[in-house]
Amino acid sequence: MLKFKSKFSFLLPLMFALFLSLLGVTNVTAATSGDYTIAPSGKSNDVVNIDNGSYYITGTPGQKTEIKLQVINKASSTRNFIYYAATAYTNDNGALSYNSMKVTDPSLKIQTRDAISPKKSTFKVPGNTSATLTLNVTIPTKKFDGTIMGGVTVAPYKEKAKGTVGSNGNLIKNKFSYSIPVQIHQKGAEAVQPKYSVRTVKPDLTTTSKGQKQGVKANIHNSTNSYTGSLSAKAVVTKKGDKSFKITQLYDSQSIAPTTNYDLSIPWGKKALQSGDYHLKLTYKTAGGIKSWVLNKDFTITNNDAAKYNKLAGIKPNYLWLYILLGILALAIILGLGIYLGKRNNNKNNNNGGNGGTPTRRRRR
Repeated sequence: MLKFKSKFSFLLPLMFALFLSLLGVTNVTAATSGDYTIAPSGKSNDVVNIDNGSYYITGTPGQKTEIKLQVINKASSTRNFIYYAATAYTNDNGALSYNSMKVTDPSLKIQTRDAISPKKSTFKVPGNTSATLTLNVTIPTKKFDGTIMGGVTVAPYKEKAKGTVGSNGNLIKNKFSYSIPVQIHQKGAEAVQPKYSVRTVKPDLTTTSKGQKQGVKANIHNSTNSYTGSLSAKAVVTKKGDKSFKITQLYDSQSIAPTTNYDLSIPWGKKALQSGDYHLKLTYKTAGGIKSWVLNKDFTITNNDAAKYNKLAGIKPNYLWLYILLGILALAIILGLGIYLGKRNNNKNNNNGGNGGTPTRRRRR
C-alpha cells in the first residue's frame, strides 16, 4: 500500500535542478522546478543504495525491500500529484526516459516496472509541505545477469500547463515531470558488457534547429542488461563509388538503457538525398574515451525515398542537369541537320555537273 506522511518543516541538502519535457526524463539527485521537488529519502543499507541520488538495489531472487521517495510541494496551495513506476528506455533524443507504461524490445525479458508496487497512484500534498512515499520492490525471481533498469516518476495531476513567452514572442506551454532511476541487480549475478548494434538505417525526416530536414535514422540496439552512463557518439556516412561524399555528425550525452533500441537521427545538411549505396560508421565512447564501440552498417537509398523526403523537407528538384542534357541534344540535332543538308547539297551539285542544274548541248556542224 502507498503510504506518505506530511512534514511542515524540513531542511534539504544541496539540490540539483533539472527541467524535463513531456517526452522524457533522466537521472536526478533532487529535481526542482514547477514548484515541487522529488528526491530519494532514507539511508543506504545493504540492499538499497541511494548515495548517488538513484536507487541501486541488490538482493536475492524473490527478496522484498522498501524504497522511500520524498515529494516536496513548494507552492502555497494543496496540489494533486500522480506517481507511477516504469521500465527505462532510451528515447530518440538519446536520453533515458521513464514515461512509458510498457516498453517493447526484442531483448527485453523483464519489465522493471513489474518489480515495483504500487505501479501507479495519485495523492495530495498540502502547500509548503513534503510527503514521503513508501514503495515496495521485489527482486525478480527469474534469474538474470547484469542490471535491469526502471524509474519512479512524479508529475502534477490534472493541472493545466503553465505558459511562458519565448524570445520570438510565441507562447510556450510546459509541464514538468521528474523521475529517479531504479536499478535492480541479483546478488551473485555476473556483470555483462554492452552489446550495441545498428539494426537498420532508413531515409526519414530529422529534427534540427532549422526544422524538419532530410536525412536518415539509424536504429541502435543494446541487447544486454547493461548501462554504461553517458556516451559521446560520432556518425560518418560515406557513399560507395563517390569518394567526395561524406557526412559527419557529432552527439553528446547518449544514454543507452539496458535492452533498448532508439532511432539516432543523422541530418543530411544542405545535401539533398540521392539514391545509391551508403555506409555508416558509428563510434560510441565513454567519458574520457576509456571504452569505445565501433558499429558499421551498409544501407541503400532508393529514388522513391530520396524524392519523398527531399520534398517533405522542402527541397525542390534540381533540373539543371536535364536542361544541360536537352541543350546538348538540341545542339547535336542542329549540327547533325546542318551536316546532313550540306552533304545533300554537295551531292546534288556534283550530279548536275556543277552548272546549276542546266544540261549542256552539242551543236551539229
